[in-house]
Amino acid sequence: LGATASRTDEDVLLCHGKMMIVDRRTLYVHGYNFNRKDIERSRSLGVATQQSDLVAEAPRLFQADFDRKIYTPGLDRFVVSPLNSRASLVELIEGAREQVLIYDSRLSDNQMQRAIESQAMKGVEVRVIGKVEKDLRDVAVRRFGEERLHVRAIVRDGQRVFIGSQSLRRAELEGRGGIGVIFDDRKGGGE
Repeated sequence: LGATASRTDEDVLLCHGKMMIVDRRTLYVHGYNFNRKDIERSRSLGVATQQSDLVAEAPRLFQADFDRKIYTPGLDRFVVSPLNSRASLVELIEGAREQVLIYDSRLSDNQMQRAIESQAMKGVEVRVIGKVEKDLRDVAVRRFGEERLHVRAIVRDGQRVFIGSQSLRRAELEGRGGIGVIFDDRKGGGE
């Protein structure tokens, strides 16, 4: 079997996404890199899904990147920086009614911090494992032990989940070419 490699378009400063599509049936999206340090010595997560809309959207991005063409998102749940990540993740956070759980080693984006604090002040339980740039009212923050934290994940109300490579910081939301997915567990998103 042969393989062809290509780099992304110049509009993406750094390709930070971790995605694999197998037989156009299964989409894998990871928060971690495919190296020993991340796999063996870091806390991270990944998701494998066969949800048809996500599996259909991922090859569109891949082909656009491979051909060095512009990609236009066709699905809000397929989160691509800088194109729709900010809007999709703010909607995820602001849609919480009871709880928001966040893994993020460097949460520093001002808009995201405001959305998180606003939810907490409305009575939504908000807990962060990682590091937050500012002290946020009513938000519980705990640093992750000694192991390296290399996961970006948000769980909303125990049912809707984001997993991807976008940290909630400006550089990763607006320019690093991150990839993530939002799925609803009631629909069997993590199959």
